[in-house]
Amino acid sequence: MGAQVVRALVERGASAASLSRRTGFDLRRSRPDDLARALDGFDAVIDCSDAADRRVATFAASATSLAEAAGRAGVPRLAVVSIVGIDRPGLAGMSYYRGKLAQETALAAGPVPVTVVRSTQWYGFADQVYAALPLGRFGRAGLAPRMRMQPVAGDAVAVRLVELALDSGPDARVALAGPEPMTLAELVRRLWRARGATARVAQVTIPGLPGFTDGSLLPGPDAEIDPTTVEEWVARSETRRR
Repeated sequence: MGAQVVRALVERGASAASLSRRTGFDLRRSRPDDLARALDGFDAVIDCSDAADRRVATFAASATSLAEAAGRAGVPRLAVVSIVGIDRPGLAGMSYYRGKLAQETALAAGPVPVTVVRSTQWYGFADQVYAALPLGRFGRAGLAPRMRMQPVAGDAVAVRLVELALDSGPDARVALAGPEPMTLAELVRRLWRARGATARVAQVTIPGLPGFTDGSLLPGPDAEIDPTTVEEWVARSETRRR
């Protein structure tokens, strides 16, 4: 998502800089003065950070560090990408979702106004979780968690993040979803079909996470809907790769 946000900023004509461990910055370990100096002079900070250990405390500590550094640098606004449903009871058993909620809370408690964009799962999520074995001319076969979702194009989320980070009022809250509810298995099948291949999917129920199947991952009635379909996203992604 960070790379897609930078691309969306450049396409808009803005000047963008990426801060990550790859460029020498770590929200938990870098010195506060170094972070503040790196953020000096920017009109907005867009937080696409993650916690590799999936711990709630890591999300909270990293967000607190970023908010304090942005405040010291005089950055007028922050935006963060988050997930639809992270505050719903059916998903409380997932530490990653509790971590994202802690990230939102820590940023909101800081000195800089925060815009939160909660999106549904991105289409590319299917490639992350579908553990598949190639079957030659028969396509692929594998397992996927049993999930009800309404996935969205990740690049559309990036564009909306940029728009809100630069143009919205303080403390905006937006939910963003794709056009069609479906299961994760359906997403996998459509994704591979759009790529000219076949994917066979066996669904596995995840114990202790009723929110995966009870509708907790679906957007509410006030959510914005991006119209990009799975097939359109695949075509767009392949065009960019060329």
